[in-house]
Amino acid sequence: MAAGDSPVHRLDPRVKIVGLIGLVVVSVSLPPGAWLAFAALAAILVGLVAVARLRPRHVIRRMTIEIPFLLAAAILPFTVEDGIVLGATVGIKITIGVLGMVILSSTTPFPRLLRGFELLKTPRLIVVIVAFMWRYLHVLGEQVSNMQTARAARGYSARFFWQAAASTGSLVATLFVRSLERGERVYLAMLSRGYTGNMPVMAVDRLALRAVDVSFLAALAVGLTLIRVLLP
Repeated sequence: MAAGDSPVHRLDPRVKIVGLIGLVVVSVSLPPGAWLAFAALAAILVGLVAVARLRPRHVIRRMTIEIPFLLAAAILPFTVEDGIVLGATVGIKITIGVLGMVILSSTTPFPRLLRGFELLKTPRLIVVIVAFMWRYLHVLGEQVSNMQTARAARGYSARFFWQAAASTGSLVATLFVRSLERGERVYLAMLSRGYTGNMPVMAVDRLALRAVDVSFLAALAVGLTLIRVLLP
């Protein structure tokens, strides 16, 4: 979905990152029961989803990550006074934050997103770690699949929970050791190619703020300020 084309997709990633952070900060700072303000923030996000032409099924599927947090918020009505209002407020804040993250990740290719964070002066070490984690997460997933296939080919069958737990523990330990060895080999290979701690800037990573980016961020800032000041 991040490779699509829409006005939201074409926005500078720095604008989307700053806008998302601002929206989440406003949402978190709102008092319990500020329903009109929450509705206004949700309307902004739904509008961005519509402009970006994101499929509802895609958005809902990505938002399932918030289910454990919503279940935790559902406990509040039984533990504190005025828990219903507080629980509903926490649930809405979680939903707004997750929806904003879904929009950001669904409209910004991962390399441009990292480049945006780098230009916003995020510590370079964090950016590099996240970049390598994303690059090798798929490799590790494939390696786990291969290890499970090899285990099944040797007739493995767990009849009891503790047998499965022991086997899974051994698999995780083996994967950890292999990941360390792979990381060392990759790092040495990078050093031999002149790596000095900085990732090269490619032509596709060069970003420039346009008038539409500044206008979008200014309009969003005005809207968020009005929501925070007038609606609570």
